[in-house]
Amino acid sequence: MSEHDVATADELAWASDGGSAALVEQAEQVLAVLSATGRTPEEADVDVLRAAAFLLVSQDRIDDVGRGWLELLDAVRAHPDAALADLPPARTD
Repeated sequence: MSEHDVATADELAWASDGGSAALVEQAEQVLAVLSATGRTPEEADVDVLRAAAFLLVSQDRIDDVGRGWLELLDAVRAHPDAALADLPPARTD
């Protein structure tokens, strides 16, 4: 499965704006859990989830998590601390 099968262009642009070097280690932990279980850790901060999306896009690793990409986006959308600016674009498919 390629990133073009899972992520929309708007989602890729959104994720490209979410990077922070300080969050890389925590984001990698989220991605390890996501890859292993298909779920994101409930305790993950919204900034860490955004950083995880950034890493996947910037390092061309969306294929590593496949449809886990959608789980990651849903976790951001459902996070109680997510501000409007944190939310990924709405999907129309």
